[in-house]
Amino acid sequence: MSQSFFILSGEHQDLAKDELVSVSKSYDIKALYRVDSRLVIITSSTPWKKIAKRATFVRAAGNLAGTFKDISKIEFPKSYTFACRAINLSSKKINTLAIEKETGAILKQKLGCRVSLLDPTLTVYLVITDNNRYVGYADALEYKRSTKEIKYPTELDWKLGRCMVNLSRLKEGRTLCDPFCGTGTILLEAKSMGIRCIGIDFDSKMCEISRKNLTANGYKAGVINSTYHHISKIKDKIDAIVTDVPYGTASRSSMSPKKVIQDFVSVVPKKMKLVLVYKKGMDVDGLAKAKKYEIYRHKSLTRVIAIR
Repeated sequence: MSQSFFILSGEHQDLAKDELVSVSKSYDIKALYRVDSRLVIITSSTPWKKIAKRATFVRAAGNLAGTFKDISKIEFPKSYTFACRAINLSSKKINTLAIEKETGAILKQKLGCRVSLLDPTLTVYLVITDNNRYVGYADALEYKRSTKEIKYPTELDWKLGRCMVNLSRLKEGRTLCDPFCGTGTILLEAKSMGIRCIGIDFDSKMCEISRKNLTANGYKAGVINSTYHHISKIKDKIDAIVTDVPYGTASRSSMSPKKVIQDFVSVVPKKMKLVLVYKKGMDVDGLAKAKKYEIYRHKSLTRVIAIR
């Protein structure tokens, strides 16, 4: 079991922390974590890169090596170039540049390699909180995001879509269903993580847009033109449901948005993992015990992410 560190970006901090924990526990149910300001330390058998590649709101990540007091004793991996990066998460003003220079001089002699601020093969992180001063390191993390050929004004933000997929705790090879798939935001994020997908939408135009967006990224387009009631026909083929329930003009339903949510939740098998986002004020009995996060968008719109 090794220790990894993850520095959260500051967006939706509780949601970001829970997403990170969900990803780590999807791979290692025995993973442990502790939080120090925006620093999350995870003890797990899962490599930090595997978690970081999936997490949405992580600013920096790597192996946790120790603290400032034992930096001269820490064994770093061999590298051609390195850089020190000090990150102040404490409540005090700290001269991070001075810390970087001082530590860099020590490590230059210890590592026997040159400093490269632009493109280091190894980055040494000096993370300062009110409780401690941590040292970690990481090599480059490469990740390519999916892109969309066709977008829609009311579509779900990709960050929330990716976070919701992670909150489902699905691993690669498992199957997710989005029964209101729209332009395919959730499907694209899931596919980029190696998760199988089935998209459903009652609007044939949205189905075609999803298929085009998936195909443009090299993904097989499994999109069905039907209503969410189609879930009952494929429930044995899916492991979790992750979706953005439409409302207002995007709903195009004779039922009120709240009744759509109520009916939709009743269709989802009770033991199946469900992660959905909807407009605040549309809570229903079937989500009474769900874990919820409020995401403020603007004066007239606050979204709720619910996990059941």
